[in-house]
Amino acid sequence: MKHAVRTATMAVSIALALSACGNKSADPAKAEAAAASEQLDAQEALTVKLNDYIDCYNAIDSDQHRGIDNYLSWIKDPEAGPTGKESRPIGPRTVDGYGLKKCDETVNRALAAEPKLPALDAAAKNYLAQLHALEPLAKEASDYYTREDYEDDNFAKGKQLHAPFMAAWGGFVDASETFSDELEKQNDQAQREQLAALEKAEGRTMEFYRLSLMLEAKSLVDFMGEDGFDIAEGEKRVAAFNALSDEAHAKVKPTQGDTKWSTFEMSAEAFRRESKERVARVRDKKPYSKLEIQWMNDPTLAPSGSSTKLLAKYNDLVQRSNRM
Repeated sequence: MKHAVRTATMAVSIALALSACGNKSADPAKAEAAAASEQLDAQEALTVKLNDYIDCYNAIDSDQHRGIDNYLSWIKDPEAGPTGKESRPIGPRTVDGYGLKKCDETVNRALAAEPKLPALDAAAKNYLAQLHALEPLAKEASDYYTREDYEDDNFAKGKQLHAPFMAAWGGFVDASETFSDELEKQNDQAQREQLAALEKAEGRTMEFYRLSLMLEAKSLVDFMGEDGFDIAEGEKRVAAFNALSDEAHAKVKPTQGDTKWSTFEMSAEAFRRESKERVARVRDKKPYSKLEIQWMNDPTLAPSGSSTKLLAKYNDLVQRSNRM
């Protein structure tokens, strides 16, 4: 059974705090003012709903996907499961109790909230259901290997647990991919609409640059995820990100003592360097050493120029952005 490693963190939507009247006169037409206010209310409601879904996804998804690698790393044939002759077996991770509780709270709240988004709402509901189906099996398998009970029963229970655990894991993977795809689609659309509204109402502010850089960074990660991406287009996109980053650095003047923007910029700088390394590695067809291949799935040790390392830099940028 294949498992997809999806470890990207989702960037939260921004809640726009704009005047319903913008820069218009103090006595605008009532119909226009009402329409503007209604639009802002709708954007805010969508932002709150999406961020509830994102909070769940960020709290639990990456941890579960990373955990399965440890479990399958020592099993030669994931379809067949453990033979009992392997050394140094490692169990899967449990479903984090705090994360599951957070998902119960935020997903159910978002499901009840407006606006209704049928495809995303259905994906979120199934995601939560699959998490709950996975939880007891992951815990049982994790406890079995953590306590080294395989030494007492010659892997009998380990063999028994493998198939149902992998079936539950497969259900979660499918649900995760559908939920992630729908959430990204809705969130990207909402953020681009927010970006346009923000620039129109307030100009190119710190929030404008933060949101713009996040959208462009995500686009780069998606585009350069596989080694077969178009080099010329990749270079063009990296140059565009660099130009936007330079513009932001020149124009944004944070208040004295505010370090959030500077740490965000440092992370953006690390991302832009790694995106250049990614293009260069693929362009020059630089091979990976045996050691680099072993490290490929580790975000900390993954070689420079790899999609894993670029994704790790993006995830750090998302975390910096979400703290602002």
